Amino acid sequence: NICRPPVYIPYAADQAEEPALGSLEIDLRNGPQLRLDAYKEAWTRCLDRMKFLIAQLYSPVVSDVIHRVVNINADVLPGLPFPEVPVITISDPSGGSRFLDHLTTELEPEDDDASALVNHLYPNDCINITVAMKSLIGGFVRVPPKRKSTSVAPYDLTLLQAWYDAVGDSRPSLIVLLHDFEQFDVNVIQDMLYICSLQIARLPLTFILSFSTPSPPAYLQAALTRATLSLLRVHHFAVPSGHEVLDALLLKTFFDPGVDLLLLPGPTLFEFIEDYYATHSTSLDAVISILQASTFYCSSTQIAHLKHYTTDPLALFALSTPPLPAHPSPRETQFLQTVLGRLHAPQHHKTAESAWKAQARAAGVLFQAVDAAREAFARRAGQVRLGVGLLGVVLVFLQGGPGGMNRAREKRLRLDRWRGAAAASLRRHQDEAEAEDGDGLHVLLGELHTYLEGLPQDVQAAELEAFHRLDVSASTAEIAEWVEEYLADLLQPLEESTPLWSVWYTGRTPFPSEIINPALRPSIISGLSFPHLYTVDHQDGNGGGKSGEADTDDDEEHLQSLPDTSILFKGYTKAGKTINVYDWFDHFRMVLEGQREEALALLEEGNDTTGKGKGKGKKAIKKEGKAEEEDVNLAVQARFIRALHELDYLGFIKHTSRGGGGRKGEFVGRTVLGVLD
Repeated sequence: NICRPPVYIPYAADQAEEPALGSLEIDLRNGPQLRLDAYKEAWTRCLDRMKFLIAQLYSPVVSDVIHRVVNINADVLPGLPFPEVPVITISDPSGGSRFLDHLTTELEPEDDDASALVNHLYPNDCINITVAMKSLIGGFVRVPPKRKSTSVAPYDLTLLQAWYDAVGDSRPSLIVLLHDFEQFDVNVIQDMLYICSLQIARLPLTFILSFSTPSPPAYLQAALTRATLSLLRVHHFAVPSGHEVLDALLLKTFFDPGVDLLLLPGPTLFEFIEDYYATHSTSLDAVISILQASTFYCSSTQIAHLKHYTTDPLALFALSTPPLPAHPSPRETQFLQTVLGRLHAPQHHKTAESAWKAQARAAGVLFQAVDAAREAFARRAGQVRLGVGLLGVVLVFLQGGPGGMNRAREKRLRLDRWRGAAAASLRRHQDEAEAEDGDGLHVLLGELHTYLEGLPQDVQAAELEAFHRLDVSASTAEIAEWVEEYLADLLQPLEESTPLWSVWYTGRTPFPSEIINPALRPSIISGLSFPHLYTVDHQDGNGGGKSGEADTDDDEEHLQSLPDTSILFKGYTKAGKTINVYDWFDHFRMVLEGQREEALALLEEGNDTTGKGKGKGKKAIKKEGKAEEEDVNLAVQARFIRALHELDYLGFIKHTSRGGGGRKGEFVGRTVLGVLD
């Protein structure tokens, strides 16, 4: 009898039952905010360091380009039949925007006394010659609305000439920067250069062409006519690129003994960055994005930062140790137990028993152990940075020393020194080092000593003392063995520094490559087939609103619970190579009718359980259904058309021919076959 009151039986857990770690969130009360603060600090340090190094890397080329722009008319050949248009080509195979940003910043300082004005043009700004000239002039002159029929057209170069004559004594240089020059229409560019050449004697225009190809002269020779090339005075510049740039950037960012970053990437991340740089994109912007993702989960440098600070709850200790909770909640108690277990996981001897008991009794003692672990890792990380730098000096000496040791090996030094093979690398070169004469090894010791003298005082003091203890009169084999042992001591694995090493070091954790290069087609099909897997309810502890049994029945879930596009896609997967749109609509309409009937049944059931009342609910529903039947049909048609357009936009539908002996217009073709429903 549904009128009987319900009976509530409280849940009583078994005494032996333990809470599952997967269903209990292990974290401090403000843990997410602490990890976010640690991520911001870690990524800010990393990004500032990389920006500084990139600016240093690009500085020589930027200075050369600026010098050429300033003295663009200083070395003009006399006796030319007509003035030439100054053109500067910049070859940047990386295709990124970093170099152009640095160049633009130097060309246009923030003060008002700029000696040059820069107008940025993109391929979309030059679809034809009229639009191109209007964009070129409008970048320098803000054209007011026309007041008279005699006003100069906004695409007439005379307007720019009149504005430049009215500027006064400042008379800045006019620089036109063409981004992605290979994407421009060649005919439009040739016409624009010819028009500008007619006024170049009165207008100090300079064109800077940005190329992603390694050989701009060859491209200009192939794309432009000889008549156009004769109008140009071209100067070529190349931006540093390639693996040498990547290696220098990564080594100086993460392995500079004078720089302390909160997160040190492991060999797996470096391998992924190198592979991605060589296979997909040689842009430094892509490298920065990868590194950013390695620190915080919410989004191969930035992605790695994004991932790191959420996959491990203990990452909140990266920057500092938070204050102790006065009254720990069950979650915080479980968090403290996790920290205690991580600190003593690798220790099984009895000497750690007293420390374990002390830390288990008081959270303050436990957090002091965390501070000690942070200091221990910082010391070991500093030794590793120093060891990597010294190892680089040794390998450069061995590969470029006398005897031609680098003939049979790759001349370019990559990050092999940091792939867990530091000691093996030294052993591999030990025979070569022992084959060196005494003078050669003394030269190596001198280079190592010079490298140490360039380090900060707090770093070089202890290391120079170790050099002073070396007997310079020892044999060649003894000196080589001492160098090997010295570097091996510095390059001890970071995993052995402290049990909490994963807080500050990524180790061999796999990089989430699907974030950089996602599988779009399977993801779209999976999202259309099982949309509820991507819209889970986070109210329960398991992170989903369905039980395990319901998750196993996703393939047979009712169509009434799916969104419109997924309902249409279900019929799409069950059809043949061609689909009759009318049959497709009938199937869609029947599903929506089932949804409506189910909603009405639930509403009627709710009215029955709440009592009879005045008895108007059921009659009102029937009256409304009869009165608005036409509106409901129109709504169903509109929902079908919208869902159909979404599938068409995603590329699942191929339209057939209309009339003319072909298939009729009510048929559409499938572009994706073999989809597992």
